[in-house]
Amino acid sequence: MIPMPGWLLVIPVLSILVFVHELGHFLTAKRFGIKVTEFGFGFPPRLWGISIGETLYSINLIPLGGFVKMVGEEDPTEPRSFARQSILKRSIVLIAGSFMNLLLPLFIFATILSLPHDTLIGTVTISGVAPNSPAEESGLQEGDSILEINSLGISNHMDLVKEVESKQGTEVELLIKKGNSSLGFPGSPEFATSGYIRLTPRENPPSYRVVEIVSESTKEISVSEAKQYNPSLEVGDVLRQGSIGVLIGTANGRVVKNRLPLHEAIPTAFSHIGEVISFSAQGIGSFVSSGENPGLTGPIGIAQVTGEVAKVGIAPIFELAALISISLGIVNLLPIPALDGGRLVFVLVEGIRGGKKISPQREGFIHMTGFIVLIGLAVVMSYFDIIRILSGDSFFR
Repeated sequence: MIPMPGWLLVIPVLSILVFVHELGHFLTAKRFGIKVTEFGFGFPPRLWGISIGETLYSINLIPLGGFVKMVGEEDPTEPRSFARQSILKRSIVLIAGSFMNLLLPLFIFATILSLPHDTLIGTVTISGVAPNSPAEESGLQEGDSILEINSLGISNHMDLVKEVESKQGTEVELLIKKGNSSLGFPGSPEFATSGYIRLTPRENPPSYRVVEIVSESTKEISVSEAKQYNPSLEVGDVLRQGSIGVLIGTANGRVVKNRLPLHEAIPTAFSHIGEVISFSAQGIGSFVSSGENPGLTGPIGIAQVTGEVAKVGIAPIFELAALISISLGIVNLLPIPALDGGRLVFVLVEGIRGGKKISPQREGFIHMTGFIVLIGLAVVMSYFDIIRILSGDSFFR
């Protein structure tokens, strides 16, 4: 058997996610009686097709998703055209694709959680405390361990991250086990003490440019001070603080098999999706407010990530697919021409104008312009993806 490069898995992953997206449009269009002339898997040229009723179901050569051809997407002259439907029905059809992209991760996460899966168990230990952060002000120090947050036990560093991100702007109580080095005692655990501290995770953590000499204290930090927090930082890097301002890891970790009953797996899956959406919204907000890169990557970058995740195992591939699906659902709802969100804006504007449509020619031109901009953005992101790959960097570093 010829081994397949892991990055090639990006093809079936993206194909399934885009197909699921288009399936949402197809099902709702059919439900509302809109005439669908073709529902295809992949993109032409066509390899095979079968007509059932008025719809041609096709399989096409380029396996990168799917498409739905509805009659009169901008022209309402056809009685059963998309454009002739009510504002509500058209809005539902446009939103349905993203809804399906959010529904699929629910199934993936719930399935993974309900099956035996590896879970990291250990002690969450602080390896660095950021200057002028809530952690430093509360007295946290390198070597301390965090055992609980608001009386909830913490099993690993990801548990802490999730809880802290959900409590931004709200005071929390942490149960801390002080490290021996903090107390000035060498070695023995009997010298360790525990206690509670209170702090408030920040909603908008600051970022500082690492410099030799600080000229703007609100935007810069000296390299010597930065290295006390993270020794890997160099001049020119950016020190990004988290909500409480600590570097953490899981010490004395061990992997155990765990599974959740279905009645717990489904709410937990919903929680996972909510966390991803919240994190994505924060990234988009940071990009809009400060121009900070929210972690965008193009098709080549997605292929690189897929290849790296494939080395870990099958379950992480499904988790990655779920994350990409959520991102696809969110991005498609943004009010950008050529995307579902952009088309939805035109539908809503029509409703505000009392049913007066924007001319199909003008709408088509705006969507085409948006499409060209999106292609240009994908090319730019792919360029930086290629530069990162050629330099030998991982996406996760």
